[in-house]
Amino acid sequence: MSRSPPRGRQLLLVVWMVATLLPLGSAPAVGVATECDGLPDAAIPAEAFIAARFLADVDGDGNRDVITGYEIGGPRPNYREQDAYLHVELASGWGTVFQLDTIEEFSDLPIAEPARVVAMAGRLLIVTAVQVGANSRDFVFFEFVDCSLIPVELAGGGYPEVLAGGAATHREWFVCRSDDVVMLELQRASLADEEPQELIVDGTATVYRLESAGFRRTGTLELGLPRTESDLSRDFPDCSHFVGAFVDDDGSIFERSIDWLAEEGITTGCNPPLNDRFCPERPVTRGEIAAFLVRALGFVDDGGGDWFTDDDGSVFEGDIDRLAAAGVTRGCNPPANDRFCPGELLTRAQMSAFLMRTLDRVGGGEANWCRSVCP
Repeated sequence: MSRSPPRGRQLLLVVWMVATLLPLGSAPAVGVATECDGLPDAAIPAEAFIAARFLADVDGDGNRDVITGYEIGGPRPNYREQDAYLHVELASGWGTVFQLDTIEEFSDLPIAEPARVVAMAGRLLIVTAVQVGANSRDFVFFEFVDCSLIPVELAGGGYPEVLAGGAATHREWFVCRSDDVVMLELQRASLADEEPQELIVDGTATVYRLESAGFRRTGTLELGLPRTESDLSRDFPDCSHFVGAFVDDDGSIFERSIDWLAEEGITTGCNPPLNDRFCPERPVTRGEIAAFLVRALGFVDDGGGDWFTDDDGSVFEGDIDRLAAAGVTRGCNPPANDRFCPGELLTRAQMSAFLMRTLDRVGGGEANWCRSVCP
C-alpha cells in the first residue's frame, strides 16, 4: 500500500523539483514498524471513488500517514446510493477503515471528505465531513485509538453540532482550537432589493470543550457584533476548508504540486515533528536539497558515512552521506571539500552542479562529462 515514484519518472522528478528549489522537512518514515502491523490490513477497493486525500500524523509517532475518504456505490450526487468510508494508512503501510454511514445520525446522505487533522487537548483528531445538505455539511471528529478509528462523541452521547456552509443571508463554520471547537452561526445584514451585506449583525458561537470523556458543551462566546465577516474569519479561521498535505499553501498556485510531492514521499514539511506546514516562500538549504534528492532517487549507499566534518548531528547527515557516495555532491569548500555547509542556502550555481550530476546518475552516464567540469 506504500507509494514511491516509479523509476521511469525519476528523471522528470529531479529536473522539476530541484529547479524549483522547494523546501523540505525531516526524512520520511522508511519501514516504520507499529503495533498494528500484525492486524488485518484494510485496503481501499479498486472501485472506490476517492473523495479527499491528504497526509498527516494521526497516531502521534512523528511520521506522515495517509488519510482518505472514499465512497462505493452510485455516482455523485446520488449520495443515497453510496456507502462512505474513512481510511487511514499508517506510515508503515498498514491500513484501517471506518464506514461513516453506520453512524445513525449521519446515515441519510453520507459523504466521505476528511478535511484535516488537528491537535486538540493533547489528542490528534481527524475532521471529516459525513453528510451533505442543501446549504451545509455536517462534520464529525475521529481519533485513531488502539489501531481503530473512533468517532469522538459528546460526553453525554450524540455528536457536537458542527456545520459548514451558508446561504444568501447566513453563514456557518467552525473553528478548531487547542482545547475546543467553536461553532459559529451568523446572520448577514440584508437590505430590500440589494445583495446581502458582509456585515454580520446577529449570530452565536457555541463552544464544545474536548475532555477525556468526549466533547462537552461549555457555553457561548461574545462576538462583539456587528462585525464584518472578513474580520470574524481572521479571528475564527474555518478549519473545515483545508484539504491537502499542509495548512500554509492554501490558495497557492503551487498547492497541487506541493501536495503531490508529499504524496510521493519527497517532502514531509518544514516544521517537525508536527509537519503540517510547507513554508512555500522559504528558500531551501543545502541539507534540505540533499534529503530531497535522496528521497527522489532512492539512494541508500552512504559509502561508509562521515564524508564531511560539519554535518555531525544534522538531521540530514545520512542524506548528505548518501548524496556524496552517489557522486552528486563534493562539498562546499574546494579544493579541500571536507565541509558540506548543510545550513547554507543553495545558490542557483550550486543547483546547476547538483542537477547535472543527478542527471548523470539517473541517465546512466549520458552527462558523465559533468564529473570533471562541474564545481
